[in-house]
Amino acid sequence: MLKNIIQKTLLVFYPLFKKLMPYQVYAYLAVGAANTALNIVLFAIGYQVLQSGSNMQVAGISIEAYTVSLLIAFACTVPTGYWLSKNFAFNTQGNGQATTGHIGRYFLVVLQGLLSDYLLLKFLIEIINMHPTVAKIISTMLVLSANYLLQKHFTFKAKTS
Repeated sequence: MLKNIIQKTLLVFYPLFKKLMPYQVYAYLAVGAANTALNIVLFAIGYQVLQSGSNMQVAGISIEAYTVSLLIAFACTVPTGYWLSKNFAFNTQGNGQATTGHIGRYFLVVLQGLLSDYLLLKFLIEIINMHPTVAKIISTMLVLSANYLLQKHFTFKAKTS
């Protein structure tokens, strides 16, 4: 039911963007924006909750509150991002083996995105002295651009006959 609601919503609004972009790009941006908004909200909430302790100690290692928040948001939005991308942006249907391959490649791309996001956050927060939530929004925009290309040409690449 949720899948039908999302598909119908995408189709209702696509005519507004049809002249600007193909459906796949539109769908990726639309479902990606929803998942990204969830990611940023989870990051901001996590950061506000954890900020009171500033740094956390894990096995004697000090970890910044923004790093923990980034990991929590990441863990929550990877499954939703995969499901949304697979079903709406790249609309891949396949056997279990194809899905397993997609999941593996998807995870590699999001790990690259997580590392890039972390490094950009660290730079923007510690070097530029930017507020963590603003830094998260900026780093997310940059990482998502690269991730679209990787998801399209690596994760969900259509097989040629």
